Amino acid sequence: MDSKTLFQNIQNKVAISEEEFEAFANLFQYREFKKKAILVEEKCANDKLYFIEKGLLFSYKTLENGELQVIQFAKENHWMSDLVSFFTSSKSLFGIQALENSQVWMISKTDFELICSQYPKMETVFRLNFQSAYVNMLIRVSDIYSEDAQSKYFNFSKQFPDLLQRIPQYLIASYLGILPSSLSRIRKNFKA
Repeated sequence: MDSKTLFQNIQNKVAISEEEFEAFANLFQYREFKKKAILVEEKCANDKLYFIEKGLLFSYKTLENGELQVIQFAKENHWMSDLVSFFTSSKSLFGIQALENSQVWMISKTDFELICSQYPKMETVFRLNFQSAYVNMLIRVSDIYSEDAQSKYFNFSKQFPDLLQRIPQYLIASYLGILPSSLSRIRKNFKA
């Protein structure tokens, strides 16, 4: 499989030549996952970091009542992992599942450490990724506590218009922290 999309993602963050990329590209493994495949199981060790070439993933936590609380969605050209487990070698906090048939590039924790130590530009790439993820998570937490349901949906639809047709409504409702029936009402008013 051609790793051109992965190369472009990295190149968008740091100046890197194809020759430099080829020196470590073999540390990334290409995998395909069918819709509903579990990439990371909750409460299990995770030592993989995923770059999504094609498809859609989501992270979640299973609540005591058995329902899923959606934490994050990740589409093409984005990275995803349970970073708590990845960095601490502890059990994962969240599961990760494919919402669509997905093509990903993954790197193990061992190879991640190798790349970061041998290729400083890649350490910069990962720092920028983690920095962005942290900022986005803080914004999301702030929105959870300060926005009403209608504002949450409006902001989601503005930030991710392409995902509205790709994600089942009950998962969007879970991500927003609202009931599916509330989301249905909001969507009717939103279209009016």
